[in-house]
Amino acid sequence: MQVRRYVMDLIYQHGGESVFLPSNKDLARELGIARSTAQLELKLLLKEGFVTTRHGIGTFTVPRMGGTVFQAPLIGILDGDGKIIYEPFYRLSLKSHIAMELAKMPTVIQEIRLFSERENDQLEELRSISCDALVCLAPNEQQKTLLEKIQQYRPVIVVDTTLPEMTCIELNRYRKGRVLGEALLAEGRKKVLFSQNERYYRTTFQGCRDVFREAGVEIPEEHFFMNEIEHLEELLKTGYRPQAVAPKLENFDAIAALLRKYGIDLREECRMATFMFKPMDMPEPIMLFSFPFEEFGQQVAAQVRKRLKNPALPPERIEFDYNYKMTIV
Repeated sequence: MQVRRYVMDLIYQHGGESVFLPSNKDLARELGIARSTAQLELKLLLKEGFVTTRHGIGTFTVPRMGGTVFQAPLIGILDGDGKIIYEPFYRLSLKSHIAMELAKMPTVIQEIRLFSERENDQLEELRSISCDALVCLAPNEQQKTLLEKIQQYRPVIVVDTTLPEMTCIELNRYRKGRVLGEALLAEGRKKVLFSQNERYYRTTFQGCRDVFREAGVEIPEEHFFMNEIEHLEELLKTGYRPQAVAPKLENFDAIAALLRKYGIDLREECRMATFMFKPMDMPEPIMLFSFPFEEFGQQVAAQVRKRLKNPALPPERIEFDYNYKMTIV
């Protein structure tokens, strides 16, 4: 894959030109792979028509059809650690909208997959990718050192999380929680349960909790479940009847089934709430809040455009708000 990516980058960057490739030995050394691996992949690319050989001279890329020189910037998108296989609706939607907004600039998008395990090898992989800027979706703290080194070579924009001393774009999720709390109180729903992960405990849950506190209502700490359906069931066994539940989308159907099991009416007595979409198998009405996928993409595209013009700009953190709309569907 490293050899294929190397060749494809050359084809995109040089448009109608034919580019001379290094020897198998030199290419293998540059990419940090075995010479036999480089030779095997180049044979496949030759068979597929992406490269050609000239007897006694060497191997060349085949110019793109039309013969025009490639002009649009090439933007790499790195999703998490570059090895993600399972991607939920949220992650796929966010990545798609970012790619669509970047493509409007226009740019060409390259989704990056990393194959190495060690940090030094991953650094060499990322350095060998000839993109003009790198957009990283929700990298973890362990990747910070790696991305700091990469931003010495090209602009790096971190999305959906915050890493110190890097340009980061994140949604104000605390505000999300406040909007949810205001909507629940407007309907008189004061007995609320959450089933989310730790990130939402620190943001959305706290925002909703603060709105309730300001109204003189306390949401107990134990009414936030860290994706623990078993503990939620233990609470329902005591006879507790919630008036609203905000679950993680991946647990939505399972929690709805659990509530029905304990005789909770999901049409009037209890309302389920989400910021994404209404699950297909949910016949009862839910509180559906709009989510700013398009605006998220626009924020990222604006930063990419800005940093392509001036790569020397200092890092900045952007936390944007959104005017959520709620409907009962």
